[in-house]
Amino acid sequence: MAPGDQPGPGRPGRDDGAGGSARRRAAGLVLALVVVAVAVAGGLAARGSDGSSPDDGPSRATTGAEGDAGGGDRLDVAIVGDSLVEQSRDQFAAHTGGAGLTVETFAFGGSAPCDWMDTFDELAAAPPRRLVISFAGNDSTPCINPGGGPPRDPQTIADAYAEVMPGIVDLFAGTGTEVYVVVPPPVGEPASEPAAAAIRAMYRDLVRARPEVTLVDPAPLLGPDGRFHRTLPCEAWEAAGCGADGTIEVRHADGIHLAPAGGERYARVLLAAIGEPVTD
Repeated sequence: MAPGDQPGPGRPGRDDGAGGSARRRAAGLVLALVVVAVAVAGGLAARGSDGSSPDDGPSRATTGAEGDAGGGDRLDVAIVGDSLVEQSRDQFAAHTGGAGLTVETFAFGGSAPCDWMDTFDELAAAPPRRLVISFAGNDSTPCINPGGGPPRDPQTIADAYAEVMPGIVDLFAGTGTEVYVVVPPPVGEPASEPAAAAIRAMYRDLVRARPEVTLVDPAPLLGPDGRFHRTLPCEAWEAAGCGADGTIEVRHADGIHLAPAGGERYARVLLAAIGEPVTD
């Protein structure tokens, strides 16, 4: 996975060309690019459960009406994550756009939560109604793995995430923002299922300690038996792309990333979790 939608221009319903918010977002984008450049220049080989590294540019997407469809000036949904968010955000946006919701996604494959601290700070200053956090255990950027080098053991990675996540949740205490954390779906070789499992346990520990946080598990649609599958039986909405054998590709051969149908399934899991289920 990789650093998600990096800080960019202002939120929906705001003048992107004016105000400190736009300047802060632009500064955040420069910082994110510097982080990625340092990681690449340093030859960091460490990889997370998705088997990827942050060698693509940061991305950010804003969808929804010019004004806040829900009334006032509050963003409906903010999503911060890695490549699983990159690979599902268009599908998510297609559904939320039709519902009139305003959404911002911040996603970059290979990133960890700490790569997005400036973004979390900005979101806490103008709290969204819902915040979805989706990181599968990347360990390749300096903030999460300052020493660099080869992949670390799963528990070390999970412990590093456990040091960061409570502080992120604390930023939104008392803001009225509903916080959701998404556990990694089952992964397969060459990605690391033990690393993904350690991250799942870390998120579950976080939710036990912070009952105001909601856990989201995409496994029912991406690995219903708890195992990685490149293809799965088609769901009713997948008739157009369903193969002759009644299955559809949901994951890639790298063991972690989402095919387009998998991105649709991931988006539907998130939408159902935040109370906006797709009904077709």
